[in-house]
Amino acid sequence: MRDIALVLHVAAGVVAVVFGPLAIVFTLRRRSLNWAGETFHWAVAIVCLTALVMVPYDWAGLWVFWPISVASYLFVYFGQRAAEEAGGLWYRGVLRGYGGGWIALWTAILVVSVPDHPWTWAAPIVVGSTLIEWLCFRPAPAWTDS
Repeated sequence: MRDIALVLHVAAGVVAVVFGPLAIVFTLRRRSLNWAGETFHWAVAIVCLTALVMVPYDWAGLWVFWPISVASYLFVYFGQRAAEEAGGLWYRGVLRGYGGGWIALWTAILVVSVPDHPWTWAAPIVVGSTLIEWLCFRPAPAWTDS
């Protein structure tokens, strides 16, 4: 079971990392939910579910991925909800939701890939959050036009 979950986890993770930026760009450009957002949503859902399956196999080393998984999925879910109901400040929901989910994915990747340097997890959070907030308060005119 663990090996199957790991294969699905890695494959879905690759798809999610690739489709995260596409989901943001296409959703903001089209002002609605689209295939890239749906692909990102389901890839993150699979990543999170498979993470939840694998964590009990090494609880001491992987327990931190339970909250990261839940947070990652919730970010993407709320980004998708914002994309479904574009209006007002909808672009902030898309940026923070999809962007936050993408940041959480990179955070998890760095936590696993560079475990000897605990500060490395902060890089995607600091850089990504700064960029997202900058875009939230300086939106492109096309995002705010009715």
